[in-house]
Amino acid sequence: MLWKLLKYDFRSMWKQFAVVWPAVLVIGLVNRFTLPWEVTGSSAMANVPGAVGVTTVILLFAGLLAMGVLALVFILQRFYKGLLGDEGYLMHTLPVKPWQLVASKLICAVVMLIISGAVAFLAMLLMVPVDWSALFQEGILGNVIRWAATNLGDVAVLLEIVLLLVEVLALMVLTCYAAMAVGHLFQRHRVAMSVVAFVVLDIVISNLTAILGRLAAPLEIFAVNSQVGIWAVILYQAVLGAALFAGATLVLSRRLNLE
Repeated sequence: MLWKLLKYDFRSMWKQFAVVWPAVLVIGLVNRFTLPWEVTGSSAMANVPGAVGVTTVILLFAGLLAMGVLALVFILQRFYKGLLGDEGYLMHTLPVKPWQLVASKLICAVVMLIISGAVAFLAMLLMVPVDWSALFQEGILGNVIRWAATNLGDVAVLLEIVLLLVEVLALMVLTCYAAMAVGHLFQRHRVAMSVVAFVVLDIVISNLTAILGRLAAPLEIFAVNSQVGIWAVILYQAVLGAALFAGATLVLSRRLNLE
């Protein structure tokens, strides 16, 4: 059933971002030809009026801003309205467990953030006048593969860092979910109380992280073995995420009140 929930949430995600993602990429590519790049052997449309270049840059950053705002709205709206609002009457009648509802929203939100970040990075990359054919002719891709094959330790560290970044995104989303769940416990001013809960949770998490960082400093786990330190952070974030996930799920399963 979780797979069906994911299909529903991903379909909703695509409807929200089907225009924004391609638009940002197109505007990024347009900037490649409207900005006065100084590239050897290429005019790069140097005669294009400066106003056009300024306009396309403004459009690009406006698109990136719109994508960021839309991402935030998507995260908050899909959980609040979908599980704690009017749509909750339908969602909670489905033969699924509350944790599956939260997990589906979480997975979809994290994937959406990753794709949005990739789109933003690619849009910036498209702005730069890079000769992609030359890169492939020089065997860059082959060199990367050979480097990965001979430096498996470095690849492992890179994958661990990627896992850390994914956990950071998940924690950010789960903090929002937990805050909305806490705000839902109040009979009045639920939105305002959700904001207050988010601020309190953020302060608690920040202080807890700082305290644990001070306690771990004498152990010098980062100086002695970087991977031990990385996995310590991965474990800490996993425990923290599990606690936030459990809190949000607990409200949905035992304290749900859609009135």
